[in-house]
Amino acid sequence: MAASQLRRDKNSVAAQLKIEVNRPNSTTGIHQLNDLLDGVLSSEASVVDSEVLEWCKCLVAGGEGFEEFCKAVRCYDNATLCGLVWTANFVAYRCRTCGISPCMSLCAECFNNGDHTGHDFNMFRSQAGGACDCGDSNVMRESGFCKRHQMKSQSDIPCV
Repeated sequence: MAASQLRRDKNSVAAQLKIEVNRPNSTTGIHQLNDLLDGVLSSEASVVDSEVLEWCKCLVAGGEGFEEFCKAVRCYDNATLCGLVWTANFVAYRCRTCGISPCMSLCAECFNNGDHTGHDFNMFRSQAGGACDCGDSNVMRESGFCKRHQMKSQSDIPCV
Protein backbone atom coordinates (compact mmCIF):
# COMPACT_ATOMS: atom_id res chain seq x y z
CA MET A 1 0.00 0.00 0.00
CA ALA A 2 2.76 2.50 0.94
CA ALA A 3 4.54 2.06 -2.39
CA SER A 4 1.40 2.99 -4.34
CA GLN A 5 0.79 5.99 -2.04
CA LEU A 6 4.35 7.24 -2.58
CA ARG A 7 3.60 7.56 -6.31
CA ARG A 8 0.42 9.61 -5.76
CA ASP A 9 0.04 13.33 -5.10
CA LYS A 10 1.30 14.05 -1.57
CA ASN A 11 -1.45 16.54 -0.66
CA SER A 12 -4.27 14.24 -1.76
CA VAL A 13 -2.75 11.27 0.10
CA ALA A 14 -2.31 13.40 3.24
CA ALA A 15 -5.88 14.74 3.02
CA GLN A 16 -7.29 11.22 2.60
CA LEU A 17 -5.23 9.92 5.53
CA LYS A 18 -6.45 12.82 7.69
CA ILE A 19 -10.03 11.77 6.98
CA GLU A 20 -9.28 8.09 7.66
CA VAL A 21 -7.37 8.73 10.88
CA ASN A 22 -10.13 10.97 12.27
CA ARG A 23 -12.89 8.42 11.77
CA PRO A 24 -14.15 7.11 15.12
CA ASN A 25 -12.95 3.61 16.04
CA SER A 26 -11.09 3.21 12.76
CA THR A 27 -7.68 1.60 12.80
CA THR A 28 -7.43 1.48 9.01
CA GLY A 29 -6.22 5.06 8.70
CA ILE A 30 -3.65 4.58 11.44
CA HIS A 31 -2.29 1.47 9.72
CA GLN A 32 -2.16 3.28 6.38
CA LEU A 33 -0.33 6.23 7.95
CA ASN A 34 2.16 3.91 9.68
CA ASP A 35 2.79 2.05 6.40
CA LEU A 36 3.33 5.31 4.55
CA LEU A 37 5.71 6.63 7.22
CA ASP A 38 7.62 3.33 7.18
CA GLY A 39 8.01 3.73 3.41
CA VAL A 40 8.98 7.40 3.54
CA LEU A 41 11.33 7.19 6.52
CA SER A 42 12.91 3.83 5.72
CA SER A 43 16.67 3.94 5.25
CA GLU A 44 16.24 1.37 2.49
CA ALA A 45 13.69 3.44 0.56
CA SER A 46 14.70 5.26 -2.58
CA VAL A 47 13.09 8.48 -1.33
CA VAL A 48 15.41 11.52 -1.48
CA ASP A 49 15.80 13.67 1.68
CA SER A 50 13.94 16.59 0.08
CA GLU A 51 11.08 14.21 -0.76
CA VAL A 52 10.99 12.99 2.84
CA LEU A 53 10.71 16.58 4.03
CA GLU A 54 7.93 17.33 1.52
CA TRP A 55 6.01 14.21 2.63
CA CYS A 56 6.35 15.22 6.27
CA LYS A 57 5.15 18.77 5.53
CA CYS A 58 2.11 17.46 3.64
CA LEU A 59 1.25 14.98 6.38
CA VAL A 60 1.64 17.53 9.17
CA ALA A 61 -0.55 20.01 7.27
CA GLY A 62 -3.17 17.33 6.59
CA GLY A 63 -3.11 17.86 2.85
CA GLU A 64 -3.49 21.63 3.07
CA GLY A 65 -0.72 24.04 2.05
CA PHE A 66 2.14 23.92 4.55
CA GLU A 67 2.57 27.71 4.66
CA GLU A 68 -1.14 28.19 5.38
CA PHE A 69 -0.89 25.55 8.10
CA CYS A 70 2.04 27.41 9.69
CA LYS A 71 0.11 30.69 9.61
CA ALA A 72 -2.87 29.03 11.28
CA VAL A 73 -0.66 27.54 14.00
CA ARG A 74 0.98 30.93 14.65
CA CYS A 75 -2.46 32.36 15.43
CA TYR A 76 -2.52 30.15 18.53
CA ASP A 77 0.95 31.22 19.68
CA ASN A 78 0.34 33.56 22.58
CA ALA A 79 4.02 33.89 23.46
CA THR A 80 4.96 37.49 24.06
CA LEU A 81 8.67 36.84 23.48
CA CYS A 82 10.14 35.66 20.19
CA GLY A 83 13.34 34.06 21.47
CA LEU A 84 14.31 32.66 18.05
CA VAL A 85 17.84 31.31 18.45
CA TRP A 86 20.27 31.51 15.56
CA THR A 87 23.79 30.37 14.74
CA ALA A 88 26.70 32.08 13.02
CA ASN A 89 26.06 33.80 9.67
CA PHE A 90 22.38 34.49 10.46
CA VAL A 91 21.20 37.90 9.27
CA ALA A 92 19.65 39.91 12.11
CA TYR A 93 18.89 43.51 13.01
CA ARG A 94 19.77 45.92 15.79
CA CYS A 95 17.62 49.01 16.31
CA ARG A 96 19.42 51.60 18.39
CA THR A 97 16.24 53.68 18.62
CA CYS A 98 14.24 50.86 20.23
CA GLY A 99 17.05 49.16 22.10
CA ILE A 100 17.60 49.71 25.79
CA SER A 101 20.58 47.36 25.74
CA PRO A 102 23.31 47.69 23.08
CA CYS A 103 23.18 43.91 22.67
CA MET A 104 19.52 43.88 21.60
CA SER A 105 18.91 41.91 18.39
CA LEU A 106 15.87 41.15 16.25
CA CYS A 107 15.26 38.38 13.74
CA ALA A 108 14.26 39.57 10.26
CA GLU A 109 10.62 38.54 10.69
CA CYS A 110 10.18 40.55 13.90
CA PHE A 111 12.09 43.54 12.54
CA ASN A 112 10.01 43.62 9.34
CA ASN A 113 6.75 43.26 11.30
CA GLY A 114 7.64 46.07 13.68
CA ASP A 115 7.55 49.80 13.01
CA HIS A 116 11.14 50.99 12.69
CA THR A 117 10.46 53.77 10.18
CA GLY A 118 13.00 56.56 10.63
CA HIS A 119 14.89 54.59 13.30
CA ASP A 120 18.64 54.22 13.65
CA PHE A 121 19.12 50.52 12.88
CA ASN A 122 21.56 48.23 11.18
CA MET A 123 21.38 44.82 9.58
CA PHE A 124 24.25 42.50 10.47
CA ARG A 125 25.49 38.96 9.97
CA SER A 126 25.85 37.26 13.33
CA GLN A 127 29.39 36.14 14.08
CA ALA A 128 28.67 33.58 16.79
CA GLY A 129 24.89 33.29 17.06
CA GLY A 130 22.27 34.96 19.18
CA ALA A 131 18.58 35.21 19.95
CA CYS A 132 15.73 37.52 19.03
CA ASP A 133 14.77 39.93 21.82
CA CYS A 134 11.40 40.99 20.39
CA GLY A 135 8.83 41.22 23.16
CA ASP A 136 11.42 41.58 25.93
CA SER A 137 10.85 44.96 27.59
CA ASN A 138 14.07 44.52 29.60
CA VAL A 139 16.19 45.11 26.49
CA MET A 140 13.96 47.08 24.12
CA ARG A 141 11.12 49.58 24.11
CA GLU A 142 7.64 48.15 23.59
CA SER A 143 7.09 50.51 20.66
CA GLY A 144 9.59 48.41 18.69
CA PHE A 145 7.87 45.08 19.28
CA CYS A 146 6.45 43.42 16.18
CA LYS A 147 2.71 42.87 15.83
CA ARG A 148 3.07 39.23 16.90
CA HIS A 149 4.95 39.88 20.15
CA GLN A 150 3.18 42.98 21.41
CA MET A 151 1.55 42.43 24.77
CA LYS A 152 -1.51 40.32 24.09
CA SER A 153 -4.73 40.50 26.01
CA GLN A 154 -6.94 37.45 26.38
CA SER A 155 -9.21 38.87 23.68
CA ASP A 156 -6.34 38.61 21.16
CA ILE A 157 -5.96 34.88 21.68
CA PRO A 158 -8.18 32.85 19.30
CA CYS A 159 -10.60 30.29 20.69
CA VAL A 160 -9.78 26.65 20.08
